[in-house]
Amino acid sequence: MKLNRKIIVFCIIGLLAIFSAASCAKSGEAADAKVQDNNVEKTVKLRLSSNVTKKELDEDKTAMAKGLNAWINTVQTESNGTIEINLFTDAQLASKADQIVNGIQTGGFEVAHFATGNWAEYTDAFAELNVPYLYSGFESVHAVMDSQVGQAMMDKLEADVSGIKALSYIDIGFRHVTNSRRPIKSPADMKGLKIRTMNDKLQIAAMEALGATVTPMPFAELYSALQQGLVDAEENPLSTIYSNKLYEVQKYTTLTKHTYTSTFMFMNKKVYDGLSEGQKAAVAAANKACTDASRVAAANTESEYAQLLRDKGVEIYEPNLNEMKAFRAAASKAWADAEKLMGSDRYNVLLKTVEDSEK
Repeated sequence: MKLNRKIIVFCIIGLLAIFSAASCAKSGEAADAKVQDNNVEKTVKLRLSSNVTKKELDEDKTAMAKGLNAWINTVQTESNGTIEINLFTDAQLASKADQIVNGIQTGGFEVAHFATGNWAEYTDAFAELNVPYLYSGFESVHAVMDSQVGQAMMDKLEADVSGIKALSYIDIGFRHVTNSRRPIKSPADMKGLKIRTMNDKLQIAAMEALGATVTPMPFAELYSALQQGLVDAEENPLSTIYSNKLYEVQKYTTLTKHTYTSTFMFMNKKVYDGLSEGQKAAVAAANKACTDASRVAAANTESEYAQLLRDKGVEIYEPNLNEMKAFRAAASKAWADAEKLMGSDRYNVLLKTVEDSEK
């Protein structure tokens, strides 16, 4: 009887040991599984709001299209498909600056872009790009963007506008004046023109210095405003003028090259911070690919779009050297506004950077 009891006790102890070992094994497996889960990159779906038309992006000819398509393709490829972009074109989600910024900040969508001049309602971070007749060509613009000045612009955007992660510049090109009334060959020809600009202090100051009457308005409202005669003129890069069919309501274009336009990509900061390191590296690669692709296209397609506009019946006038000097002299009255807005130290760093790039 005692022997049987001993056998029973040993059996119970053995069973408990087995259950304990099994429990430990399962606990270890669970811990391993948890570590593995933390190492797996979860797929992130990002909604990208764009005011560019689907047609323009599908054709992939403009600098805007080249840059945006490069960003989308690169971020998806470099993330091995763990970042998926859901693109909304034609201003489906937002069209005005406040709608775009609020959409990013509130999580209505995660990625967006709009022209650097439109940021003036929120920050003067991109004032450097809106000083009239400061840049002689693409090289001097790129020298500024690639310098500490360009990085400072991005840093200031993030500091001034909460919830925003700065991504990359998309080059569009130099801006030119168009109108429906007469050829513009000198600042005197600008007098009395009602011109639309972005709501940017320096753009407004430059056009007023040239003698025009300025009406700021969102780009989405521009075509109908020109069609209805609410404004006579506007100013944009040639690719923008052509892609948005402004030639239908604007007969004259003058290659004034008064400022340079870049659109800017940005995203919700909280979403960006939540990406894995690998996904952030994919975003960085996309940022570079985007800027590089747009720069090549902006520099190489200017003459092509000029000819396309001529083919649509637009009269294009290219001022000679003396005429350009006259435009620059008149618009340079706005430089004092730029220095006041930016502060002397920041303004002088900009001038020095441009000067060094042209040596």
